Amino acid sequence: MPDWLVYIGYIAMVAIIVVLSVKLGKYVDIIDAKSNISGAFIGGVMLAAVTSLPELFTSLSAVWIVHENSMIIGNILGSDLINLAFFGIILLIFGRGLKKAEFSRFYYIALGVALGMYALVAVGLYLAEYLQFTWFSAVSPIILVLYVLFVNKMPKTSEPESGNKDEGITLKQAIVRFGICAVVLIGSSIAMTYLSDIVADNLGLGKTFAGALFLGVATSLPELMSSITLCHRGNYNAAAGNIIGSNVFNFTILFVADILSFMPNGSGVYILNADSKWLLILGVIATCTTLAMMFMKNKMKNVRGGLICVETANAIPPILYILYLLITTAVIVV
Repeated sequence: MPDWLVYIGYIAMVAIIVVLSVKLGKYVDIIDAKSNISGAFIGGVMLAAVTSLPELFTSLSAVWIVHENSMIIGNILGSDLINLAFFGIILLIFGRGLKKAEFSRFYYIALGVALGMYALVAVGLYLAEYLQFTWFSAVSPIILVLYVLFVNKMPKTSEPESGNKDEGITLKQAIVRFGICAVVLIGSSIAMTYLSDIVADNLGLGKTFAGALFLGVATSLPELMSSITLCHRGNYNAAAGNIIGSNVFNFTILFVADILSFMPNGSGVYILNADSKWLLILGVIATCTTLAMMFMKNKMKNVRGGLICVETANAIPPILYILYLLITTAVIVV
């Protein structure tokens, strides 16, 4: 396949994933408005899972199609880091509206869970050979259990409905269209993994770095688009739920990919290298910074200079992602 066709195909898959993810977010919003399911649960679990479909199926494709398991850890950790970077940029752009916003205290718990996930991944990376249980790591089931506990603790009580309640689409139509878009998104995600692998080979990039750059950025676009829309409407709390929920959900993808990596001559998904180390360290710092930002925003709502402290914290995750790109690019050049 000619190089120019690969690059055009990659850009086309990015565009398709963005369009489909925006539509999926719209149908989830309609399902939320026309069903009795809690809006908080839908935003933190269903919408987060929907916008994480690309991460899920690109990771599975890395295991089953291109046989590059080292791309998975870069995809997941890279997506989580860039999600927080995107969120920081969005909050910087919509800074005026942020002044009146207040984040749910449940997100303190959610970010704590994310830090717990990072700790488990670190154990999986550094003690991989000691934690291997048959073909998968003992860390993976623990990640799943932690996510189940997280969902169980999530507020599920009904909330007052808001937003667009009637767009001429019935609940049944929204569910059917949601399913169709999800299926197409799966196919696009598989194609994205295949094309990313070719681009990485053409440019001579490491697989973990390629996963963080090409897969991580592209598969985080759904979270970006939906969060921009929510912040534009002044719903910063829901935007935070989308980003944080997606980050926590992404870790469970490691469980799925690890369990399915039993093919002959396969390898685990916890592959330690320079890229995964930096993604781990910077991801923890970005998560802690986001937690501190939310705490300051809620506690310093009426304090002079409080918003300046909050916006300073919002600038750190984007800086950390740029730092990661600079570090890994410097390593490649050397």
